Parts: sequence; structure tokens; C-alpha cells
Amino acid sequence: MYPNMRNFTAPYVFVEYPKWVALADGSKIIVNSADEEQAAIGEPSGYENLRDALMTEAKSLGISPHHKTGAERLQQLINEAKSTGSSS
Repeated sequence: MYPNMRNFTAPYVFVEYPKWVALADGSKIIVNSADEEQAAIGEPSGYENLRDALMTEAKSLGISPHHKTGAERLQQLINEAKSTGSSS
């Protein structure tokens, strides 16, 4: 055996940060923590929480939208359902 050979049987340890993150404009930056990542890409969970709330409201009004429907379309469906419900 050669004295300077590497030990390739050492266990691999995954390290999430630092990592590249793609921004909305297509550029990429390196972030070093989850906080930096959230600051760089914005707060996507706010949109998801809004969509989830709108989905719940739509279902309570008797609308059954597709599970991939976006927040804007859900709001439109809810407004339409409320306007037709109040005019009857």
C-alpha cells in the first residue's frame, strides 16, 4: 500500500450550506445559511399560506377548484361565487 493514498471508505457527511440559490431574475448567488436563503429568494411561504387560505374558503363556498389553482384564480372564483350567491 502507498503511504499517501486517500481513504475513500470514510463516511460522507452532507452539508447543505454554502449553496447556490437562483434569484427571480435568473442570477445566482451563494448563501451560507437558511436565513440568507430566505432573504435572497423572498418569502414564498406567504404566497402558499394565502393560497391555502383561499382554497379553504373556496371549498367552504362549495367550489371545488383544481389543487394546482393559483391564488389569483382562487380569489377570482371566490369573488364570482360571492357575487352570484348575493344576487340570488
